[in-house]
Amino acid sequence: MTPTTDALLAQLSLDAYSDAPMELPPGFTALDPSNFNMTLAPGETFSEGIFHSGNAAATLSVGWVEELPAIVVAFRGSDDTADSLQDLNGINDAYPAFSSLIAAVDNASAAWGAPVIVTGHSLGGAMAQLYMEDHPNVAGEPGHAAVTFGSPGAVLPDGTDVRITNYVIADDPAVVLGAHRAEIGEVLRASPELADLAATQIAQELPGITKEQALASLPSLTVNYDNHGQIVLLPTADGGLDPESALAGLAKLDADRHDMGLYLTGLPGATEPGGSVILPEAPATDPTLHALQAIYDGSGWDPDASREVAHDLLRSWAEDRLGTLPSEVTDAIDRLQSGLDDIGQDLQLV
Repeated sequence: MTPTTDALLAQLSLDAYSDAPMELPPGFTALDPSNFNMTLAPGETFSEGIFHSGNAAATLSVGWVEELPAIVVAFRGSDDTADSLQDLNGINDAYPAFSSLIAAVDNASAAWGAPVIVTGHSLGGAMAQLYMEDHPNVAGEPGHAAVTFGSPGAVLPDGTDVRITNYVIADDPAVVLGAHRAEIGEVLRASPELADLAATQIAQELPGITKEQALASLPSLTVNYDNHGQIVLLPTADGGLDPESALAGLAKLDADRHDMGLYLTGLPGATEPGGSVILPEAPATDPTLHALQAIYDGSGWDPDASREVAHDLLRSWAEDRLGTLPSEVTDAIDRLQSGLDDIGQDLQLV
């Protein structure tokens, strides 16, 4: 995808949060059931390009993308309690709500000979990941591509996907909390005081969630989310793109850095010299890239480095809020670090 296309998809991802039809880019037309000969199931609505299924939502349009007519699906991110609970307990559970829509899009793609491009922010990016996992390209048939923004990832099988690009703001906590979901859950289950502190902040940041619901999610935090595809890393609020700046920014757990508007305004700078860092899916030998991959990659290719990142983030976050850490908290964090080899020092993550 070109930077122009990525900016177009960023705007569509932002517009996907609206329940009112938004102005589409020039040359794009909103789709509705009549375009697909689609019968809506109970609980579904679909009008003027906006599809709802329970709490799930997406926008659909068709238009010219890089000189090809394409169907574009923009999945909506988290905006209510049900979404937040799925984010915490199992993000893949949100995907089946789109099954009838996806079947209609697949049929239309085959009938029209049009490729499908999926996009989305936050939970919407995770839905794009799951769509791509279910839609390998087949020779002689229309292809598929995806661009995500601030995606926390999903539970995916091992693998890579060159068709996907993931934009990540370096101090966006949602991406890293997804990538280190299992390691963080391990510590929180071992430290009731730290878990209570984390649940309090989650209740303040996630739409509609209560502290009790956040605490109840702890047993499910056993598997990391992952994003297939390369990551385009955008700068922190302080302009940093190095591992040290990223960890310092992430320790603040500033939910405002997850805002889709920041992705939209930050995209133009990504093509400027020093405006972004490309993180490949394959393990990097360059020390800086290797350290950045340990922060943002949830695939588990380097579990020791991943645990080291989670350890450092939790300790910095807890110290920022508690000052001197109680022994119970330090013991829980130290248990996470025990058994690690020297990779943390080799990577110089802090």
